[in-house]
Amino acid sequence: MYNERQKEMIKYLSEVKFARAEQLSERFQVSLETVRRDLMVLEQGSSIRKVRGGAVYSNLRAKEMEFEKKMENNQQGKYAIARMAAEYINDGDAIAMNNGSTTLALAKCLQNSKTQLTVVTNSPDIALILSDNENNQIYLSSGYLRKHNKSLVGDMCNECLGNFKVDKTILSIDGISIQDGVTEYNTEEAATLRKMLEIGHTRMILCEFSKFSEVAFNKVCSADRIDYVFTDWNIPAREARAWNDIGVKVLSSPQHQLSALP
Repeated sequence: MYNERQKEMIKYLSEVKFARAEQLSERFQVSLETVRRDLMVLEQGSSIRKVRGGAVYSNLRAKEMEFEKKMENNQQGKYAIARMAAEYINDGDAIAMNNGSTTLALAKCLQNSKTQLTVVTNSPDIALILSDNENNQIYLSSGYLRKHNKSLVGDMCNECLGNFKVDKTILSIDGISIQDGVTEYNTEEAATLRKMLEIGHTRMILCEFSKFSEVAFNKVCSADRIDYVFTDWNIPAREARAWNDIGVKVLSSPQHQLSALP
């Protein structure tokens, strides 16, 4: 049985997804040692997992979150990641982008900052945003439209994507870890992400640090198939170094960028 503080800790982590031990100590007015003891208890019987630097709310069997809710969560963090990733995209690049809350933020950042892009996407929303720049060429895949998150998927989509080769594949994902690789909740979405990775020369992942604790049902690829991961300031230096050791460059957005939206 959990005490009241531990119950409140579960509730808090379910909302923020990740918190440093120092944050929990300050929020609940207890010592770091007490936080560590609480997390050891919670890890045994709830969806709390200890990670380097703090704790995350994680549930392997969790259902896919509604896309609208994804867009509402941590908008400032998503745009900070997107602005950082935009610096690695050049005028004239050919890119593939899947539908996702962070890739949608990236599309808005690219809308007026880059030009002459050739974009292949399974997202009608991303296609519309980037088509506002008349110098861009936009290819929207065919396929079955998932109402759940407004993306095109299925055999027709993947066959369509197979007709292209791009400089950079840029993905928003559900889960990522060195041990389990990139994972996705929906089986059809996972198949589309695999195809997008296949057609890209450079492979880039955009995700908040909370995704580093998620392990979704469908494996997309192993960790070493990724070239870049763009994430937020919460990632511990040790975690970033571990990724660098397997050849994946991890870049984190500065915390001070969280205040500005495009």
